[in-house]
Amino acid sequence: MIVLGIEGTAHTVGVGIASEDKILANVSDMYRPPEGGIHPREAANHHVKYLPELIKKAFENANITPEEIDGVAFSQGPGLGPCLRTVATAARIISQKLNVPIVGVNHCVAHLEIGRFTTGAEDPVMLYVSGGNTQIISYSNGRYRVFGETLDIGIGNMLDKLARDMGIPFPGGPRIEKMAKEGQKYIPLPYSVKGMDVSFSGLLTAARSHIGKERKEDIAYSVQETAFAMLTEVTERALAHLKKDEVLLAGGVARNRRLQEMVREMAEQRGAKMYVPPGEYCVDNGAMIAYLGLLYLKHGYSMKIEETQVIQKFRTDAMEVPWVVRKHSRQYPEMPGAEARIVMDEFYGRPAIRKIRIKKGYRIREIDENLRKERTRREASIMHEVKRYGILAPIIYDIDDSEIVMEKIQGKTLFETIENLGDEEIIKVLKEVAEIAAKLHRARISHGDLTTSNMIHTSDGIYLIDFGMSSREATIEDMAVDIHMFDEAFQSAHHEKYDLISHFYDTYRAIMGEEILQRVEEIRRRRRYV
Repeated sequence: MIVLGIEGTAHTVGVGIASEDKILANVSDMYRPPEGGIHPREAANHHVKYLPELIKKAFENANITPEEIDGVAFSQGPGLGPCLRTVATAARIISQKLNVPIVGVNHCVAHLEIGRFTTGAEDPVMLYVSGGNTQIISYSNGRYRVFGETLDIGIGNMLDKLARDMGIPFPGGPRIEKMAKEGQKYIPLPYSVKGMDVSFSGLLTAARSHIGKERKEDIAYSVQETAFAMLTEVTERALAHLKKDEVLLAGGVARNRRLQEMVREMAEQRGAKMYVPPGEYCVDNGAMIAYLGLLYLKHGYSMKIEETQVIQKFRTDAMEVPWVVRKHSRQYPEMPGAEARIVMDEFYGRPAIRKIRIKKGYRIREIDENLRKERTRREASIMHEVKRYGILAPIIYDIDDSEIVMEKIQGKTLFETIENLGDEEIIKVLKEVAEIAAKLHRARISHGDLTTSNMIHTSDGIYLIDFGMSSREATIEDMAVDIHMFDEAFQSAHHEKYDLISHFYDTYRAIMGEEILQRVEEIRRRRRYV
């Protein structure tokens, strides 16, 4: 089977041709705005101008005629409406003229599948980092799902905005990378990680405040070290949560050598493998659309013309994955955690756990030491405090700068046990989790990583653990992020039981009212592809 693919979600228009075992052609052209960011209509006009010549060139490079293709695929979304409509129209014309099937595909999933195809990764966690996207994506229960993402702007967008403020033309990311290599001084900047989500707006605002006061090279260095450490941390958190041992980089920012170094070091420390596709497949490209289209067409999935309307906010998990994604694991004796090493211990004859926040070689010393000390102290303090509000949490026995010795709770994580529970038991669990969240929030405490991996299911009830990301004086936003994070993690990890989530919301609403849940909806709308 041979499939033609057309990419056009944002600034790049690309055409690729793929067979089942080889990429036959991959050509593209990028719209570069004279100033500022991308103008959707101007980008679409660019695509209209260059697309015919790119299609011709792709056939020439593949050394085939148009009549030899078996189907056509196009990027149906997510992306900019005018750009998407341009490539959809071209794909429809080709489909009807050549009388071949057509399929629209998800741009984000295309990045993952071309990564698997070109690197040999089997079942990775993908860190997808580009101008408009920052997502943690992986396969679960028949679909690719988003396990974490940016709460505001994409990493590439953030770097481009910073570059413009420093007088650097678009695209700014590669120039920021070059400048960062000349940086000599670390400037402390906000480090915003919430579970498997990140936020870059505070980092950008703080970095802007140093322009004109510090060397541009030092600003670039500090921004890269902070932002990439955040991305590497949430990727490791996803690996631990999903118990996977492969990580795949994708998107234009994935070509950044410093980001690759950091993720590779994290992976090696876990005994995992990191994969990066060749540069031409990291950026937006037509080959990835062609290959994903080929997979769908090969498995009997095609569209009628009236079904090919574009979807600007095309969710990654909106389409089923009919092909086999084989789970790969090197069978760790014990899957390591994301942030700390857990050691079984005793404390004056009592079973105990020693939680050791290990040094992260991918983070520079200034960031690593501060985070480990700050999170250790905060965790011990808040874990002790929440007991007064009726929340079950381990007893703290001892603490130093990066270690906590605590009570060993007899039970398994809710992540491990929930799949073995019946619906009535799960409903009971969801109501109990809602009550725990409400107790936290009434005390103005946010957990910061509210997932089923951080809850221990026991005969006495659910114990809440891992308070390293928690905070006091929590805002409505902080509390809403807790709820949204639990929803997102539950949906991704326990999708078959997600229809029961309404019981969580009903219980939480009965205690806390509507204000926080309204902010949850605002967060969902704020995110680009929800």
